[in-house]
Amino acid sequence: MFTALVVTRLIFDFLLAKNLLKSLPMLHIIKGTNLRFLSFAKPAFIASWLLIAVGIGYGIFVRGNNMLGIEFAGGDELQLRFSQRVDTEKVREAISKAGLGETRIQYQTEGAGASRREYLSITAAKDAGLKAEDALKKAFPESKFERVRMDSVGATIGKEIQKSGVIASMLSLFGILVYVAFRYEFSFAVAAVVAVAHDVLMTIGWYCLTGLAGEGRQFNATFVAALLTIIGFSINDTIVIFDRIREDLKMGVGGSFTSLIDRALNQTLSRTIITSGTVFLATGSLYVFGGGAINDFAFTFLVGILTGTYSSIYIASALVVWWHKGKRPVMGTVVPAGGVAGVGESPAGAEA
Repeated sequence: MFTALVVTRLIFDFLLAKNLLKSLPMLHIIKGTNLRFLSFAKPAFIASWLLIAVGIGYGIFVRGNNMLGIEFAGGDELQLRFSQRVDTEKVREAISKAGLGETRIQYQTEGAGASRREYLSITAAKDAGLKAEDALKKAFPESKFERVRMDSVGATIGKEIQKSGVIASMLSLFGILVYVAFRYEFSFAVAAVVAVAHDVLMTIGWYCLTGLAGEGRQFNATFVAALLTIIGFSINDTIVIFDRIREDLKMGVGGSFTSLIDRALNQTLSRTIITSGTVFLATGSLYVFGGGAINDFAFTFLVGILTGTYSSIYIASALVVWWHKGKRPVMGTVVPAGGVAGVGESPAGAEA
């Protein structure tokens, strides 16, 4: 963050001071589009919430407690001593092949000097500790794994994570509501919050639906962190579009409010593709090449990138139009050059 904000600024200042930077053209992947995004708003809006209902319903009524990971449901904590160290990813792969679901794996060191010993600590689902031990003994006989202890881990930590995650999400949504209402107006704020809530619920729904391809992913602390990241990404994309809508409103661009928003969406389309595309590629690399610990985060964020981009168009922008019933909000009732308001619009001050 320091590099992005400070060093980048210093580089630009240097280039300008030396007169090495004459212009700064922006990259436009797509130019001159005139897509009617909002003509598909209603079916897209309905389909979104139906998919959310199906996904979350599948998680609640079909998968049930199987949706909860170790942090939420508790499990077995196993500590093993060994004679030959095995790479963490190989341990994870052996346990995964045994069909034991989510596990937390880490090496721990106790003591110092001559009495220093290293142990392998594994936290697995309830009643899966002994199975994990057997799987490792069969997969790595040369390591001579030997159990030191096995304890049952309760779900107290899970309750704290749930509480913290819910509080963090509510506070962030409230902050978004206040910020957007202050910067734009209340209808924009409500639309932004609904869009972010849509992204969170859609991601949860897709997470639940992973059960259709097997055992499926489970809720854990990493998933909560990914959801909070999605909130930040989603509101950023929405704000960019809202900025363009506000600019066009203040400039008094002609046409209906719906066509004005379609125009703003087309103008920001190239930026949206570049931003979402680069983030998607980076997160996709984490998903493909990252280890098991980062895989849940990467998968969740990939879904969030897609839903966040989609909701900025078909949830947030559509809700603003429906809120005002197709009429321009107060800040948009500016008479364009020539003294004639846009088609279907009123002159300045005529609408409340």
